[in-house]
Amino acid sequence: MNDLLTEPEFRKLTDLVFQYTGIRMGDKKRPLITGRLARRLRMLALPTYGAYLNYLLNDESGEEREIFIDLVTTHVTHFFREPEHFVFLSEYLKTVKQYPLRIWSAAVSTGEEAYSIGMVLQDRLGSSKWKILGTDISAESVARARTALYPISGVDQIPNFYKKNYLLKGRDSMDGYFTVDKEIRSSVQLEVLNLMNFSRLPNNFVPEIVFLRNVMIYFDAFEKQGVIDRIAKVMPAGGILMIGHSESLNGLKSTFKLLKTAIYQKE
Repeated sequence: MNDLLTEPEFRKLTDLVFQYTGIRMGDKKRPLITGRLARRLRMLALPTYGAYLNYLLNDESGEEREIFIDLVTTHVTHFFREPEHFVFLSEYLKTVKQYPLRIWSAAVSTGEEAYSIGMVLQDRLGSSKWKILGTDISAESVARARTALYPISGVDQIPNFYKKNYLLKGRDSMDGYFTVDKEIRSSVQLEVLNLMNFSRLPNNFVPEIVFLRNVMIYFDAFEKQGVIDRIAKVMPAGGILMIGHSESLNGLKSTFKLLKTAIYQKE
């Protein structure tokens, strides 16, 4: 295999990343592209990245496109990431009067965010009063999220109260792993969804709260505007939107007003 990624090949690959996901990748992402695709080329016994491009573009089944998306998108997450949002959620739940409460984790990755939300909801509301929809563009990530099985090292970020009440430690062949309480898992629906082109959510899910965290940093202003517009359309007035602390809606036209850092409410 020739490890050299030519400039035209790199541009074509990044164009496809943008076309499929809305994520723009500049020159700094060249090592990521080459590193993540090199193993795929070897697996397929393809000699060059150009040959891989031909393989990808001529795959009528769409399976290689899904694999490509999985390889080039970033899956960095952990339980109770940006804990201020979960403190806010816990307090906000005291004001909720209509059930079931519906929450959408719009970039769920491998599920840690959705199950973190679920622990807070289960503690505050109990069973049957809430539903979570978790979506991600990566089919592989969604499949992993559905297993709800995580390395035991992942418990480090989970507050002791939730750890004690809502986690189950694996035994025998599952030693070294843990899972989340069955009641929580049963109220979490996980689906593949592309934020770039959805018009409605699965089963016409209408979320009162949306977690859209640490995903807009990969979009340009035009794509951010489109995502925010689409999300606003599926939310009711008064709904809560949470974004990553490194993100902002500044410069975008929206019906969301800022409540506090990285937390907005639809007017």
